[in-house]
Amino acid sequence: MLLKKSLLCVSVTALLAGVSHTVLADDIEHVEIRAQRMASDLNSIARNVSVIDEQMLRTQFSSAQNIAEVLAKTVPGMAPPTPALTNFGTTLRGRNALVLIDGVPMNTNRNISRDLHNLHPAQVERVEIFRGGNALYGSGATGGVIYIYTKGGQQASEIASSIEVKNGAYTLAQSFVGQVNDWQYRVGASYENVDSFSDADGDRIAVEPSQGDSFDSDIYSFDAKVSKTWDAQSLSLSVLSYVLEQDTDYASDPTVKALPYINKAQSIKGLQLDKQNQINNLVFNVGYQNQLSENNKLSAQFYFRDYDARFAPFDGRPYATWNHLAQTYLESTNLGLKLTVNSQLSENLELDWGFDAQDERSEMPVTTYDGEVYDNSGYLVFKETGDKAFVPEISHRTLAAFAQARANVTEQLGVEAGLRAERIDASFDDFTTLGQAVAISGSSYDYSSTVYNLGVTYDINDNHTVYVAFNEGYELPDIGLQIRYASSQFDLSQSSLQPIESTDREIGWRGELGSLSFSAAYFVSKSDLGRVKSEGMGLSISRNQVEIDGFEIASSWDMTNNLSMDLSYSKANGDEKAQNAEQFQQMNGFSIAPSKLTAQLNYDLTSSWRTNLTFMHSGSKDYRLEGENAFGRRDVESYTLVDFNSQIELEQGTVTVGIENLFNNQYFPVYSQLQRNGNNSSSIPGRGRTFSVKYRIVW
Repeated sequence: MLLKKSLLCVSVTALLAGVSHTVLADDIEHVEIRAQRMASDLNSIARNVSVIDEQMLRTQFSSAQNIAEVLAKTVPGMAPPTPALTNFGTTLRGRNALVLIDGVPMNTNRNISRDLHNLHPAQVERVEIFRGGNALYGSGATGGVIYIYTKGGQQASEIASSIEVKNGAYTLAQSFVGQVNDWQYRVGASYENVDSFSDADGDRIAVEPSQGDSFDSDIYSFDAKVSKTWDAQSLSLSVLSYVLEQDTDYASDPTVKALPYINKAQSIKGLQLDKQNQINNLVFNVGYQNQLSENNKLSAQFYFRDYDARFAPFDGRPYATWNHLAQTYLESTNLGLKLTVNSQLSENLELDWGFDAQDERSEMPVTTYDGEVYDNSGYLVFKETGDKAFVPEISHRTLAAFAQARANVTEQLGVEAGLRAERIDASFDDFTTLGQAVAISGSSYDYSSTVYNLGVTYDINDNHTVYVAFNEGYELPDIGLQIRYASSQFDLSQSSLQPIESTDREIGWRGELGSLSFSAAYFVSKSDLGRVKSEGMGLSISRNQVEIDGFEIASSWDMTNNLSMDLSYSKANGDEKAQNAEQFQQMNGFSIAPSKLTAQLNYDLTSSWRTNLTFMHSGSKDYRLEGENAFGRRDVESYTLVDFNSQIELEQGTVTVGIENLFNNQYFPVYSQLQRNGNNSSSIPGRGRTFSVKYRIVW
């Protein structure tokens, strides 16, 4: 069938993305993108896609701390990793990405930037990254979609145990998979004890006071999944739990704030704080599929998510919008339903259509602390004085309809087009602002958005394909960010609550030349309104017009039967224009990352001994305007990281060795150089040389 030809055309990009070299060029036809509304359907025939499979994940996790680091170090177009418990600043093509775990969105309307920190590496089977604006999955994908698959059951019974020691800390994991009668199952659990880390100079790395970190934490994860297939139907039930609880005696020394830029943050012992950084992510997921007829297949998903997260305390007493020493925490629930029908209209025409519904409720209170006790203790002792409202409970109800058609016009020409129409109703009750005790009346607001996409691919020959694409994405505005700083004159209907609607245009080329595979893409992304920006601790709210362009180049080369190399280079430029301004100015470093060069060298010494070198170079870039430092605007210096990973399969079990920062380079990540907290307390150096050893056995 000609549709098989289109599958080949798009799926080849997964190989060319430079992330995983587990599929040889001769096997491209078998590369399949799974992150679609329906299994084996394609999200877009004209899009850059990266795939990280389970084998590559196991290799990378031996030197990386979490999934966010793996993606940031290897995926073209994604910003370099941060040293904090956040994906703030980890943009994809200069915009936010929508993170899905088994189809369940991890973003919340009160954007707290922890979307990539909601599951344990032991739970991850596969990751697919779609770069560029995308609306098929709803709000939040103006930069792309990161689709994470968790592990599932299988027919063959397997009991796996593992222990990993990293930097003096350890991780224990246990899983059971198999089949009972017609039900396939998996049950997995892990416990991780996270210790502190040192920089290349041997100094303890300070805690990150703005977004938090996972130092001195306990991490618990649990997942269970069962599935059954009968006749033309299938049913799956799953639960996923991830809990991170920090308990550290160290704080960030506030005296570094008075030192010149850039002095690294310092740790100080003696912290007395009962409630510290925390994440609690619980997801229930039900999936059902039914082959209604020969040409129509129904797919349904129902999910429920219960989520809460706590941050480090913030001394907001100098700011009128805070007036408290306080600690924020988010409480959120999300109930959703997705219905999709895949209709094979003819041999060369396919249509996906369906509906999505979601009900999200979230609020962000604060725990307040005694400022006098805090000051007199040298900024180490936190005595609770109670809880107050900061962001009231906000209800978001969404209802969307979509349709996506794919057609093979000829054996060489493929076309895909679609649209998504969505309506959102938001509301909140009366509340009193934290800082100035302003009484704000409850209100409601509704808005809608319809976005479109169109993609065309053309096979020049069996080895070369070109494509052009037009895609629109959208992102709901952060209501909580606006109303938490509201004044007595606040009017919800007059606020900046219009969705971000981005328009992306992309042209690309991918091909093969013997054992060399390569791809190149150029993109332009524009939006009349950017994200809501809060400046001066909420004293100024603005939304700027945004224009971003950039390119990505990637290649994979099988040099010999046991030696391969992957390369990628990505660069983006972004400009923004404030409301009523006449000229554009460059965007700050938290939005547009410096250029990034990545390389992976994979060498199999034997059939049972694999080695990998992962190289990442983050370029330099001056984000200052007229030489003036500001939020996200510093002169960022370049740095280079090299990680080593090795995996040996023994007669009984597998040993994996990882060395992060192989050459013990002392550096400051981009996030730290930009100073998220506005001073040296956010100047967190990167980790020095870090060793890990893992043993895994399958019984």
